[in-house]
Amino acid sequence: MSLARKPHRCGWVAVWLAMVLSIGGMAIGSARAEEGTDTPPVIVRTTSRPDQTAIIGQHVRVFVDVLFRDGMAHPPRVALPAMDAAQIFRFETQATSLSDGIRGRTYVGQRFEFALYARRGGTLTIPAANVVLLDRDGHETGVVSGTALTLSVTVPLGVDPSQAATASTRLSAHETWAPAPDAAYKAGDALVRTITREVADVPGSALPDIRFSAPNGVRVYGEPARIDDRIERGALTGERTDRATYVFETAGRFDLPAVSQTWWDLESDRLRTVTFPAVRVTVAAPPPSAMPSGGSSAAGPERVWMLAVVFGGAALLIAAIVWTKARSRAIGKKRRRSREQSERTAFNALLQTCQGSDPRIIYAALVHWRDQLPAYDRLVGQAGGASLMFATADLERSLFGGANAAHPWSVQESRSLAKALQALRTDLLQPRSSPAFSILPALNPAHHSSS
Repeated sequence: MSLARKPHRCGWVAVWLAMVLSIGGMAIGSARAEEGTDTPPVIVRTTSRPDQTAIIGQHVRVFVDVLFRDGMAHPPRVALPAMDAAQIFRFETQATSLSDGIRGRTYVGQRFEFALYARRGGTLTIPAANVVLLDRDGHETGVVSGTALTLSVTVPLGVDPSQAATASTRLSAHETWAPAPDAAYKAGDALVRTITREVADVPGSALPDIRFSAPNGVRVYGEPARIDDRIERGALTGERTDRATYVFETAGRFDLPAVSQTWWDLESDRLRTVTFPAVRVTVAAPPPSAMPSGGSSAAGPERVWMLAVVFGGAALLIAAIVWTKARSRAIGKKRRRSREQSERTAFNALLQTCQGSDPRIIYAALVHWRDQLPAYDRLVGQAGGASLMFATADLERSLFGGANAAHPWSVQESRSLAKALQALRTDLLQPRSSPAFSILPALNPAHHSSS
């Protein structure tokens, strides 16, 4: 009996072992299947509108969606790298909240929108977005990247890609003169010409320069363009005003050249041109000076004495003018040297404040340094002023954004601001008529008379 039972017991043991292995295999397979269907904790999606082709100079909306699987502890910092073949702007200060279901999991996050304007034809690669993840206290916890996009940029026939091309659904322009071109002018008088352009979906700083010119005998002086962009309910309207002053040096009839703006109409798919025609201005000679008429021989000594007084006074006046100019140059040189020293001191103080993370102290130092910049009022509206505005936008948003501020200011942002200002300071201080390159196209420089 005992020998007969042993095979029976071994059979039961074998069955039991098979059941255990089968259950274990099922558990392992289920775990692997669950692991295979798991989703990443952070997803970055980059899309554009239009998404395949665009016209040079057209507004391309680039969306960067950052989604979190287990909830968003803090809004991330999102940036697109600079591009040589396009301009990238961020107009909206507040991101849009998102919620999406991915593989049965709920994701929440934000959408960040950028405006891109291509400046070259051909294949354009939009680089991957750089996303800095933050914890609840605003400290960095990691960095993730999106994916690059490819866009085909078309240059329509008649559009000059070497200039700042404009593509929009609407562009309007108007011109004013002060005084009127048909008014009475004499040598030495001045005439002011103002041209204002308004365009949909394009910033005013992206509009091309207006090249004012004048014939011989007339000098033309251009002023920095005035930019007045507006965003209403997410729609951008760019406005740019260019002004020039013509000074008539001699008498005669002068034809002030025509000015035009060429742009591509996205609605009708055709090239359009707004032209302001040339005008003719008649300039009279200045009236002759009244000279004393001839008299008796007794008036000779008096006339000689009068001429001596006049020429002597003129000589004294010339000497006084020369002395005044020399002294003014010396004073100006001294003031410039003092201003440069003050600017350098203020900038060093600003860099020192960027060692910390208090946005109020940094902003106060920034304003003090900015006031020391030579001719800062003339930088407003130019490429240098725009670059400075974009470099300090995050600081102003953190300080004055209130409930709309994306996140509190951090030491890392202070260091990034310091690096950006150090790179920008050289261009701001360098005396040149237009910057070599910036995120914005060069504004209208002054031009002297040409044939």
